[in-house]
Parts: sequence; structure tokens; C-alpha cells
Amino acid sequence: MKLKGLILLCLTAILLGGCRIEPPLNLRQSVKTRLVLDARVDVQVMWQVNWQSQWNFNWNTAAYGPVGYNMPGSMRAHVYSHNAFGDKSAHNVYNFLGESTTLDVFVGIHDFLFHNNDSEAILFRSDGEMSDINAYTRIISSGLRASSQVFTMAHKALGLQTRADDDEIKEPVALQPDDLFSVYVPDYYISDDLNDYVYENGRYVLKLEHELNPVTFIYLFQVRLLNNAGRVVGSSAGAALTGVAAGANLMTRMSESSTVSIPMDVHMDRDQDMLGAKVYCFGIPGCNAYDSESVAAAPDGKHYFVLNISYINGTYRNIRIDVTDEVRALPLGGVIPLEIDVDDFPPEGSSGSGGFNALVNDWKDEGGYTTIIS
Repeated sequence: MKLKGLILLCLTAILLGGCRIEPPLNLRQSVKTRLVLDARVDVQVMWQVNWQSQWNFNWNTAAYGPVGYNMPGSMRAHVYSHNAFGDKSAHNVYNFLGESTTLDVFVGIHDFLFHNNDSEAILFRSDGEMSDINAYTRIISSGLRASSQVFTMAHKALGLQTRADDDEIKEPVALQPDDLFSVYVPDYYISDDLNDYVYENGRYVLKLEHELNPVTFIYLFQVRLLNNAGRVVGSSAGAALTGVAAGANLMTRMSESSTVSIPMDVHMDRDQDMLGAKVYCFGIPGCNAYDSESVAAAPDGKHYFVLNISYINGTYRNIRIDVTDEVRALPLGGVIPLEIDVDDFPPEGSSGSGGFNALVNDWKDEGGYTTIIS
């Protein structure tokens, strides 16, 4: 079962005028058609059923929050028109609410990029008017605070032992993205030949149907606490997933090679001694997550689930769990169940103050891209 959310896009071109248009070839770029865009959204996607088979425990939505994607409320269409030499010569942007809108384009060859534009966290940038568009989020910190490595029960079964020393993850921390879907349709010919159109309801229409797939991917972490005996009471500072892509190219679907850590909230189901966390990210760096060969050729890297633990005596500590194999096996996101023994990271004697900065270094803007498409 394919791991993706679908947004069905129906692009309808209405040829203006009731008769066949046959301008000379050198004048065809002066003939316009009217496009009726119908972006039908279905985010009740099948991956939710598929993910249930990966869960060791049910996902308690009351404790951890909802599982999947949210339906976008507004869309953006980028239309790149080609000149007689086949080069991009014009770039127009259209924003629309809901599922449909109309716009006029010239007969000829065009590239179309569609994506939702209702994200509160995601920014878009381009190096030029005709250049590819990339999505990213703002850098909020220089890095994570020190954490001690803890091995899961599966790791310990291989003879690995938990380490007591503390290390820092030396990569910037970026704001967590949210739902982003897109589709890119290059070199699409808008024809003036009525033989290419369908006659419906008294008009000729040209239909183009595509699926908008997720650009951001969801990982759900289920952390079962063994031998807890009430010692761990939650996570005041949350968690972070390290080593993920800093952004993605909406045209090529290639994720950026540069890496960031993404913070997330953590919730506890005390009845089961279980922690749950959900994170959006741009996925594995340097690859197209929908292309298995591209994923296999992605640069090597490590991924850690860095978790702030709050104890009943008021202390806290940061632990990190190697989830490289799990993340690399799920390039489109998925469920990552973990079992850890609280005896490997018992509470310390002195009291500490919790809070978000217990996990993330001081928040600050580390700069970013300068050309932003609003």
C-alpha cells in the first residue's frame, strides 16, 4: 500500500470562442484559453491503514494528538510559459481558496507547479524568476543541548551497551514544517485544436488530472518505558529528530543535502508508560523520497531521536536514540516504535529546571535565504 497523501488536481482548459481557432504558427502565442482549475483534496489516505500494521501499540489520539495530514485550505499555481525557442519566458502566480479557480493562459507550452500555500511555518525561495522553487523553514537555534546515548531493547539484544557520556548534536535546529503537497507538470501543451478538447455542457474543455503528493513527511514515535515505576512523568522540553533535510525542491522533489534537527512536542500516556511524538520534516537529505534508487544513493548520515525526560523528583535529562535504520527504511514517513529501559537513565540527585531550552540551545535567527516568494 503506497505511503502518501493524495490531492487530486483536475485542470480544465476552456477554449475561448465557439469556433475552431487556426492562427498562423507565429501568432499562436497571442491566443488565450481559460483554465478552470479543480483541486480535489482527499487526505483520508490509505497510509493510515498501512501504518497500523507497524504499530506495536495503538496510537492514543486523546493523549498524543491526531495521526495524519490536514486538508489544505488554499492553493497556489505557478505557470511558466515557453517562448518559440522553448525557453521559459514568463512566470505568473495565482493564489486561490478552496478547490477551484479560473485563469487565462496563452495557447502554447507551459510548465505548471501546484502546491498548497496555507502553511504557517514553510517559506519558499527561488534564485530567480524562472528558477526552481524550494521550500524550507527558518533556523531557530544553533543546535541541541548535550544528551547521553541510550540503546533500545532491540539494540541491547545485539550486545550494545548504553553510554553514560554526553555529546552535542552539532547541526542547526529548524522550525518544524507542516502539511505541504505539490505536483509539477512540465512541458504541457495547451492546444488550439478542438480535436484535443472534449465538448461538455456547451463548451470545449481540455482536462489534465494529476495527484499532489506530500513534500513533508510524518514520523510517529512510540516510546515504551520499561521498568519505569512512576519515575518518568513526561517531557517538559519535547524531543527532536536529527539529520533530516533542511528543505526540498518542489520541481524535482529532491530534498536538500544540508541537514537540520527538527523539534517536536512529546505527550505521555501514563496508563501504558508510553510517550508519543509526531514530527513533520522534509525527509532523508539529498534524495527524491518517491524514487527508491534515489533513496539508495542518498548521502550517508545519522538520525537520532533526542528526547528530554522529566522525572517525578523535578529533575530532567536528555537522551538520544539512534534511529538511522528506522528512518532510512521509511523515506516517506511512518511509525517508529522504540522500547527503552528507565534503569539505563535513572533520575539524577540534583533538581533542574525544565522548559524548552533544556533541549534546544538559545533560540535565534541564524539567517536564511533572501529571495522569498510571498
